[in-house]
Amino acid sequence: MAYGSIRMEPVFMCVAEAAGTAAAIASKKHQSVQQVAYPELRSALDKAGQVMEIKPDIEVKHP
Repeated sequence: MAYGSIRMEPVFMCVAEAAGTAAAIASKKHQSVQQVAYPELRSALDKAGQVMEIKPDIEVKHP
């Protein structure tokens, strides 16, 4: 159970960063989070270095 929980921590951190970024954009524009355009959010997350997909050329090593 603990191993499964630990594996999810990076996912939770990515989701939290995306939610916080969306909230910041919404606050600056005086709009709701649901009104934030995905391309704008994606651009902000890319600039922040958020990893949102695994590139095929990256080798994933398993323990």
